Amino acid sequence: MITNIDTKKIRPHDHNPRKDLGDLTELAESIKACGVLQNLTVVRPEAGYCPTCNLYNGALGNCTDGHAGEVRPPCPHYEWDEKYVVVIGHRRLAAAKLAGLKEVPCTVAEMDERQQVATMLLENIQRSDLTVWEQANGFQMMLNFGESVKDISTKTGFSESTVRHRVKLLDLDKEKFKKSEKRGATLHDYMQLEKIKDAELRDKVLDAIGTANFNSELKRAIDQEETKKKQDAARSFLKTFATEIERPDHEVMRYAYGFSLYTNGEYQKPEDAGERKYYFTVSSYGATLYTEKTDQDNIVNAEEEERRQKQAAQRAQLDQIARRFFQLRVEFVKGLTDLKKKSDVICEWAVHSMLLTGYRYGFDSDLFLDLLDLELDENEDFDLAILSGPFERSPEKVLLAAAFSNSGVNRHADYHNWKCEYEENEDLGLLYGYLKKLGYELSDEEKAWRNGSHELYKAREQEHE
Repeated sequence: MITNIDTKKIRPHDHNPRKDLGDLTELAESIKACGVLQNLTVVRPEAGYCPTCNLYNGALGNCTDGHAGEVRPPCPHYEWDEKYVVVIGHRRLAAAKLAGLKEVPCTVAEMDERQQVATMLLENIQRSDLTVWEQANGFQMMLNFGESVKDISTKTGFSESTVRHRVKLLDLDKEKFKKSEKRGATLHDYMQLEKIKDAELRDKVLDAIGTANFNSELKRAIDQEETKKKQDAARSFLKTFATEIERPDHEVMRYAYGFSLYTNGEYQKPEDAGERKYYFTVSSYGATLYTEKTDQDNIVNAEEEERRQKQAAQRAQLDQIARRFFQLRVEFVKGLTDLKKKSDVICEWAVHSMLLTGYRYGFDSDLFLDLLDLELDENEDFDLAILSGPFERSPEKVLLAAAFSNSGVNRHADYHNWKCEYEENEDLGLLYGYLKKLGYELSDEEKAWRNGSHELYKAREQEHE
């Protein structure tokens, strides 16, 4: 049954998943001209609670017994003030008020709170009115009311995996998330964040979603967590026989083990660990073990050893950066689509690669197959026959993969020499030139790595000042 209800007696639902009703101007003009063409669905608030008894629902009216301020059980003596809560039609209600309507057509429904939340969520989802964050909140509310992930999936049409991914978004910083949505972030971007376990680190990378820095920052964060995992493993082992220190005192300690401490996939304890004192430091590139000096030791010059350790750390960090940026380039090439529009750049690159670099470098067949998502059987040799499928689907992609794999730029290519000093790299520069023509965007760190302004290069310069 449809009945007209005073707009002043209808209030929005506290748990409406949609928080932003959007621009109501056009809808208000339509309602002003034609009226409300579709009725609202409203409910009466649950009965049995009195506001003057400090109880749950303050929209029911005033208690006739007047026990103001006292904490009492639910009071049955209330007066319903005929106020309703809207379940379906929040935008229509707001637009009707904006248009100056005094009444709106409504259907008064009987629903418990779980049904109300589910109804609001489904209505907005079906109309694509919810943002990803609002969907996540709606799913979480349904879970709070006892619905299972499977129930939500059945009712909304979203897969169980999507429901779980949406709910995980609520672990992110709300304000940063809203900003990332405005930058055009996709659900896939947010799913990528799940690779980062630390919540604080995830929120930091969230700042980069929707920018050219995102993929680089994501991989950097994953590397940081992997490094920390290795550091924790090293620290746990070393504490069984050594004392952790911030830096060695070369007056009484000497270098004992560095990278050789970790061999064949596990840490090795020195044979004399129970006979003499050992100390260790842990850094981003690994663990270093020191022991007490004795008269019999062949003491290494302290300053020279310190320099070697710093250079080893710097080289390890630069190598890690080079591998990370190589993987970004590979993923970009693998993800390129609509290559016919870029065939001129691809052909130019392929010819350039064959004429100018092909005679200097071997063809990286493993990289070539990876770019085309192809695999060879254990005893199978590389043969052009394996390319029949890729050629049929996209000859441009095969040509692009060939140019990239023949560039002489592998995962170890970098911009530094063995002393960790910045050096130009002509082949990398050539490769980046063609990648940028194809739409590749460099992160800020990648630009600094290429032009010599990266903090690791600066640290090297300061060391020699």
